Amino acid sequence: MQFIPSAALPDAAQHFAELQNLEWGHLYPDASVERSRFDLLNNRNSESDLAALRLAWFACNDDGEPLGVAMLVGDGEVEPGDELELSGPWFAGLVVDPAFRRQGVGAALLDFVAEQGRSLGFQRLRLVTEHKTTFYEQRGWTIEREVTLNSVPNTVMFITLKS
Repeated sequence: MQFIPSAALPDAAQHFAELQNLEWGHLYPDASVERSRFDLLNNRNSESDLAALRLAWFACNDDGEPLGVAMLVGDGEVEPGDELELSGPWFAGLVVDPAFRRQGVGAALLDFVAEQGRSLGFQRLRLVTEHKTTFYEQRGWTIEREVTLNSVPNTVMFITLKS
């Protein structure tokens, strides 16, 4: 499996933006396919502004076919009105094409993005999930707290990145 910055595969961005919106659109009132596509095509990293961090990668097979996508973002995963502000960076946007699920693509993306976070000097990553706590716990993530996104219960998890 190879990992390619999402901006390098603009033709795949629309498909995966649609999948992301199907998965999580109900949690984020401002979500749209267009917004997801923009984020996939406009990676950015600012050493001085964590909130500006937005990097995404496709996991591709040996033929270069995109199988899934995941992101490393600075903020925006928990509603601003939440009583406890949780800072980033966040592992986000994980979605695997239905034709390639249960083949290790999601786990590979999780490991890859965590390594990217580590290489950028981060000591910890967070994520928010609606249903998949066991998937993440099996990979070393710890439940931090429960939150509500658009009236839907979710779980915030974290992992400490070893240097």
